Parts: sequence; structure tokens; C-alpha cells
Amino acid sequence: MKIDIATFIGLCLSVWIIIAFFLDYINGRYFSKLKKEIRLERRTCEVCCSVYFVSLFFEFWHCPLCGSINKEHTKVV
Repeated sequence: MKIDIATFIGLCLSVWIIIAFFLDYINGRYFSKLKKEIRLERRTCEVCCSVYFVSLFFEFWHCPLCGSINKEHTKVV
């Protein structure tokens, strides 16, 4: 069975494109799971009393309304 060179190159490129899209899909699903695990906490600005949701990893955060820098209050046990 003979295969023309143009057909061979076309098949190779098609398979390569399908594999690239499949790997990109798998990679996108992995990163979307990571984004869902981000946890937010409700915090109130000490100056203007506005309520915002801030990531748990930030000790200091910036209020977008009044521009003040706030610090998380830790509870002492």
C-alpha cells in the first residue's frame, strides 16, 4: 500500500494538532480545579466600615473604597 507524501504529512499534522488540543484541555481542567480551591474571608474596613472578601493568605489588605491599609485581627486564645 502506497501513501502519498502529502497525505502522510497531513495525517502527521492532524494527529499532532489533536494531541496538542487534548493536552491543553487536560491542563486547563487541572488549573480550573486549583482556582476553585481559593478560599475567601469576609473582612470589614476599619476606616469606612465597608465589607470585602479577601484571600486568607493576606495579613494586610487594601480597601478599594477609601484606600486605607487594614490588618487582619487575630484572635488570642
